Amino acid sequence: MTARSTSWPRPRRFRLAFLALLLAVAVPLAACAPMRSPPPSRPVAQPPPQTQPAPPPRTELTRPAPDAPLSGGVRQDFAGDRMVRIGLLVPLSGAAAGTGQALLNAAQMAAFDMGDRRFVLQPYDTGGTPAGAVQAAQKALSQGARILLGPLYSNSTRAVGPVAAGAGVNVVAFTTDPGVAGGNVMVMGFLVREQVDRMVRFAMGEGRSLFGVLTPEETYGRVATDAFRRQVSARGGQVVAVQGYAPDNPDLREPARALRGADAILIPDAGDGLRAAVNALAYVDIDSPRTRYLGTMLWDDPGLWRESALSGGVFPAPPRGSMQAFARKYEAAFGAPPSDLAVLGYDAVALAAVLARTPGGARFDRATLTSAAGFSGAAGIFRFRPDGTVERGLSVMEIQPDGSIVEVSPAPLSFRSGSGAAF
Repeated sequence: MTARSTSWPRPRRFRLAFLALLLAVAVPLAACAPMRSPPPSRPVAQPPPQTQPAPPPRTELTRPAPDAPLSGGVRQDFAGDRMVRIGLLVPLSGAAAGTGQALLNAAQMAAFDMGDRRFVLQPYDTGGTPAGAVQAAQKALSQGARILLGPLYSNSTRAVGPVAAGAGVNVVAFTTDPGVAGGNVMVMGFLVREQVDRMVRFAMGEGRSLFGVLTPEETYGRVATDAFRRQVSARGGQVVAVQGYAPDNPDLREPARALRGADAILIPDAGDGLRAAVNALAYVDIDSPRTRYLGTMLWDDPGLWRESALSGGVFPAPPRGSMQAFARKYEAAFGAPPSDLAVLGYDAVALAAVLARTPGGARFDRATLTSAAGFSGAAGIFRFRPDGTVERGLSVMEIQPDGSIVEVSPAPLSFRSGSGAAF
């Protein structure tokens, strides 16, 4: 199976993550003071029985067994339970078990950092299938979950949404498919349209108005191109040419020639496809930065930055500083760097922990989740729109001739004026 059709994501490949996920009141950010982490001796991942000793210190993160959120026996009656229980639905078995474990690892970090003594994170294995996700959701709901975080895949999210709705519970899924959002389902993944919109806004801020697209003829490229057309049109720009190419075509000079006249060109590709595209553009004298090459988060790959023809190209990314701090903390805890999607597990649980401490009691209702002020996490600020899709604050990174990157446009700190509260 080629990289373009693989069924689960791998590090530094946001296209692969997108394809896998596509297929298959309030706590106002601007008004809050920065939040402090509670003491480290809190329950995480599974609630202890009444006789269990105190949980381990923060530096001793544990990996609970799949589907074992309540060790030492399960109480079926949660009516008088004062604990705030959070259901985490991730694949801990099957092809995507590595991704699911990374999400769980990061989720545990957030529970230690942000949760108080009443906050309990309960993980459930979906197996990476819709049927498994439904079973996991039913078990989580029967064991008192007040909100469901996950599943990972869009088809699993479609299956879980009605189950959670029947129990009056909202879902914050990790998929990047905006088509599953709505009702009681929020979508938290890195949406392609958010990345494309950031590129359009940046290019127009430089005074560019004539846009082109050089794209592989595959699902990701089509989604990015459609979003690009809409965003350019909505902001008063003009798409002068869209040229597609077969993903395995090494000679892109003819498609590249058709893009003369554009002063910014979107290339939603990575790896050898991206190298072929930028070299073809350079061959026909369309060079960056005179003509801006615009990327997506697929470009966030140090292996690409040494391609000389890509120098001057820009791509969107979560805030570098907070992401690097998260990665260092994750690696110190688990002995390996996090996967690209792990940060979603951290931010989702941090969000739940903050809402669990809402004055007057935990609030996981739709009005609270869709607060216009939004929230701030390791991957930057985010908020859920009324339609359930996520809006993010992304920075813009520029590739340098020496193969490094620099931030040329910082991520916003809030969705409105004022200081933000960070997780």
